[in-house]
Parts: sequence; structure tokens; C-alpha cells
Amino acid sequence: MLLYQNWHRPFHATITNITWTITLYTLVLVGTIIVFGRLSDKYGRLKVYYWGLVIFLIASILCGLSSSLIELLGFRALQGIGAAMLQATAIAIVPTFIPKERLGQALGTMGVLIGIGPVLGPSIGGFLLTIGNWRWIFWINIPFVLMGMIGCRFLLKRIEESRSNIKLNISGSLLLTLSILTLLQGVSLLASIGTVNGDVIRRCILFISLCTCFIFWEKKSKQPIIHSFETIPTRHLFCLYFGIFILGDTTSLGFIIPPYFFGKIVQLEPWKAGIVNLFAPLGLMIMSKISGRLMKIFNSISLMMSGLAIMTCSFVVLSFMEFNWRPVVVAMLLFVSGVGAGMFVTPNTTTIMGTVDKEFQGTIGSIQRMIQNLGIALYAAITSAFIRAHSNGDVNELMIGFRHAWAFAATSIFGSCLVFIFLFINFRKKSHFLW
Repeated sequence: MLLYQNWHRPFHATITNITWTITLYTLVLVGTIIVFGRLSDKYGRLKVYYWGLVIFLIASILCGLSSSLIELLGFRALQGIGAAMLQATAIAIVPTFIPKERLGQALGTMGVLIGIGPVLGPSIGGFLLTIGNWRWIFWINIPFVLMGMIGCRFLLKRIEESRSNIKLNISGSLLLTLSILTLLQGVSLLASIGTVNGDVIRRCILFISLCTCFIFWEKKSKQPIIHSFETIPTRHLFCLYFGIFILGDTTSLGFIIPPYFFGKIVQLEPWKAGIVNLFAPLGLMIMSKISGRLMKIFNSISLMMSGLAIMTCSFVVLSFMEFNWRPVVVAMLLFVSGVGAGMFVTPNTTTIMGTVDKEFQGTIGSIQRMIQNLGIALYAAITSAFIRAHSNGDVNELMIGFRHAWAFAATSIFGSCLVFIFLFINFRKKSHFLW
């Protein structure tokens, strides 16, 4: 709403137009992230990360200087490319330079930094929009990006990165990108109309067709993008990816329902609603660091199962949400869900990054972030559909939509927990990788 109020006058923007500034950024980011992960393995992760910072800096400046909606959309797409280069390499840089015995703690620290983004981003963005100058939403990035560039230049002069001779597999990357873009287009359309129609079905069919072509191409390719790894069975890797996909699904829920609930029903002051919404990433931030240390005591799969179980409990309680719930109750439940997410993320990321040699870690890291982003986009659309389907009734009808969304999240997390329990029971004696 604040975006609409700030962009309506200069750009004559509608809610749909404003939504596209977010959707286009996500489409470009998710659609190109694996390509840049592959490039980072071939040419160096620090180098790709550095140029990602450069592109993100230029795009941020241009977004702030935009004089029309078309310009803003174009520069947001460019910003998405820069973000894809950063996300594709950020996680892979850590195991490249950190010894294995310290990897869990290092990735736990990264989890803290990732958690700070959702904590500070909405608060700072809301403040900048409140004072009326929306352009500073983009210009606030400039000092942080410049510091990152200075750090990268320092490392590039002192570190000689190893590079691999892998081929880029342009055809496979193109098929994968097109299939992801088609899926996200269908998801965005579902979120905007709130129901499944012919356009959504056609995009789903096209996605399945492109995905099938990609799978057949991968089987024939000498150097497939998503190849088999000798250090971990395929079924184990599938469980790890499935878990991060569901986690992306459900964590996005905390950024959609609480603001809508407190703004539309409770009529809570915006700054108070913002504080409540910070509790989930706060729990994630705190527990990510702790779980990195716990990995020295407990095995990875036990921590992941525990994290998913904690999240399931919090979402089950939230599925009984009532319109008279006090903000502190919702805040505590969101904090518990964040703790569960933090307990899951660090061992999951550490295990996935440990499945390959250093020459492929850019690719494997970008796949993980792509799957997580897909989960976020998909569940955001499903949640929007739940809310839209019940938005024409009274408060009780809208609360039913909220409860359905929380219940769907609880079911998804519980299903993922069952997958890891199955992994725990059936493969403990067959694989020592997760132990």
C-alpha cells in the first residue's frame, strides 16, 4: 500500500503495475541463477560475485533515477540479474575458503547475516516510504554494495581461485530457464486472479513440456547441470532439496498473513505490526548461529528433523488463529517457527554444499537457492489465492482463509518431516554421509 501511495502520482501506477516490479525481479533472478552458478565454477566465484555487485549497484542507481514505470521495470530486471549473480555465488564462496571442520559455523554465521536482511529490510523500507522519498529504497543499497566491492577487490588481489573446465551447457540452461520462467508466470497469474483458468493451465502444460525436454537433454549431456554425485545417493539429495523447497514455501507465509491480519482486521499501528513481523527472521537469525555449533554434537539429519518438527507445531497452532488474538501471541509463534527454520537451514546447506567437490559448488549452491526461491514464489501465490478466495466476506470468512493457509503450511512441513524420518529409518545403515 505504501508503494502504491508513493508511485501512484509520478507513475500513475496501479497495484498490478507495482506487483510487476517485484514479479519481474523474481522471474529474472530465479531464471538465471543456475547459469551464473555454472559460470562461477568456470571463471571464479569471487569474480562473478564482484561483477554481480557492479551490476546491482548500477541497477540500484538507475532504479532510483527512473522517470517512468517502463524504465523502473527494465532496471528492476537488471537488478534481478545482479542479484542472481550474488545469490549464485554467496554460499559457494564460503566452503571454497573455509576448512570443512569450520564449515558449519561459517554457514551458521551466514544464516545470521541472511536473517538480518528480512529484519532490517522492511523496517528501513517502511521508514523511507513513510518520509515520502521512494527513490531511497534503491539508493540505500549504494554504500553497502560499495563496501562489498572493496572487500572483493581486496580478496581478488590476494587469492588465486581454482577454476574448472566444465562446459556451460547453454541448451540445457536455456531449457531450464524457460521452464522456470513459465512456471513463475503461471504462479504470478494464479496469485493475481485467485483461481485456476485456461491461461494458468496452459502455462502449467508448457512448463511440464519444457521440463520434460530439459530432463531428456540432461540424460544425453556429457556434463549435465544437475548431475549425479558419488558422495551422496540421489534419494538423499532429493530429500535435502525437497526440504529447502518446503522451507521456502512456508517461511514466505510469515511475511504475508501477519501484516494483512494486523492491518486489515486488528487495525494495529503499522510500526507495531512491523515489529511483530520481525520475530520469524529474528528466530531464524539466532538459531542459524546456534545450529552451526550443534552440528559438532548432533548429526545433520537429526537437526533438520527437529527443525521441521518445531515449525510444524507452530504452524498447527497458527492454523487455529482467531481475530481476537493478541499480537504477542502471534509474535511468539512466529519466533518459534523462525527457530525451527534456523535449526534446519544450516545443516541442510552444509550437507548440500558437501555433496560435491569445490569445482561444482557454484552450481550446487545456485540450485539450492533457485529451489528455495521457487518455493517462496509458489507459496506466496497459494497464500494470495487463499486470502483472495475469502476476501469478499466478513471477518470470520477472511479468518477462514488465514487458517486454511496456515493449515496448508503445517501439512507441507509435516510431509517434509515424514520424508526425513523415512530417510532416518531406511538409510542410516546404508550411508554415513548425513551422520
